Amino acid sequence: MATERRPALGPTTGFTLVEILVVLAIIGIVSGGVLFSFGLLGNDRRLSDEADRLSARIALAADRAELEVREYGLRMQPDGYEFLAWDSRRREWQPAQDDALRARRWPTGVSAEVRIDGRAIVLPKRRDALEPPQLGVDARGEFNAFELRLRREGDPLTEIIRPAADGGLEREQVRR
Repeated sequence: MATERRPALGPTTGFTLVEILVVLAIIGIVSGGVLFSFGLLGNDRRLSDEADRLSARIALAADRAELEVREYGLRMQPDGYEFLAWDSRRREWQPAQDDALRARRWPTGVSAEVRIDGRAIVLPKRRDALEPPQLGVDARGEFNAFELRLRREGDPLTEIIRPAADGGLEREQVRR
């Protein structure tokens, strides 16, 4: 009986299915991370983060106003914002002494619009020490009726910050 002789197989080449799936999973995770970090999925995290920081600083100013029993204000400019505290002895607004409330500049491409009692106001082009703040919080921690709208160039998202009925702040995201 003759046995059929098979040729010897050489070393196998190629990838197994498991190896291919692992590589695809790694590529998917890395590309997902890149999309989220650059905000390509529709949400600009940098704008949202700036709105978070500004909301937290406004809330801090309201807390300070209550604790110190004095008025605080927020003076907005096209390039940034500055917190002020009312000095009752000098009878004038002074820059807030707290480092968390120091003057800030908007990140590149971010702009702000301010509405008081539903009307848009024109922000001063230059910093003027005599210019009073547009937004205020009194010694009871209550805000005047304002609405801040933050936008980034080329992004349809607008972040809105306004006083809430419960005395805090509320946020809203709107697409143009």
